[in-house]
Amino acid sequence: MNSEPRFTPVEGELRLIGGLNERLFQLLAAIERIGSINRAAREVGLSYKGAWEMVERANNLSPRILVSTAIGGRHGGGTRLTAAGKLLLRLFHGLQEEHRLFLERINRQLADNPDLMLLFRRLIMQASARNQLFGKVSAVRIGATYAEVDVSLKGGTVLCSAVTKESVDALGIAVGVDAVALIKAPQVILVKDFSGYRLSARNQLPGTVARIQKGAVNTEVVLQLAGGDSIAAIITNDSLEALALKEGDTATAVFKAGAVILGVAA
Repeated sequence: MNSEPRFTPVEGELRLIGGLNERLFQLLAAIERIGSINRAAREVGLSYKGAWEMVERANNLSPRILVSTAIGGRHGGGTRLTAAGKLLLRLFHGLQEEHRLFLERINRQLADNPDLMLLFRRLIMQASARNQLFGKVSAVRIGATYAEVDVSLKGGTVLCSAVTKESVDALGIAVGVDAVALIKAPQVILVKDFSGYRLSARNQLPGTVARIQKGAVNTEVVLQLAGGDSIAAIITNDSLEALALKEGDTATAVFKAGAVILGVAA
């Protein structure tokens, strides 16, 4: 049996107008079962004061009292749901079931669209690297210790990553696999004119300067690559002046294959 949790891109809490949310109805259900607002509050992770504030607000909003209690100090004094409270709780549970079925139906429909599912998976990924470029593995060249992995981006641009042979096996890297290439912006060198020189860096991606964000010491320069992908470089302000870069200029993002961290979908 497959115990892997199903990926659900669309999630949502059911919340009624006026701030009547699932936490309130969890509290009401606990009060109904236990008969003490103090113990019910502890069960749902609320303070006694916080629980009473929530109940008082609900009572004030409702045309009829939802929760009643005898005066009994901090231990609740026989707190119970009124008939109106029980009716509202049953209504909410019914709405919860409809809400659950609605989300299941939407997620089943999305699961039939592989492009959307891939987009959602990419959106939830978090990493500190400024550059996150998504593509497909187009070549894997295994060496004695390391492997070179080519990733084709939108528009046909190809970048190369150097990873260990163990990483290739552990990540299941193979031609056709969706992958993300992570490159830190300070590791990207910008070249405006090679002046007849050839560079040893494996990755040399030409593009157009789309944005320049100058800071006190450093500047972020964003190049737009063929196909619409962007890559950012962090250079010094002195380098910006030396290169005389401006928006619309052509430039090349240069970085070593070892600077590219590869990730694949779990």
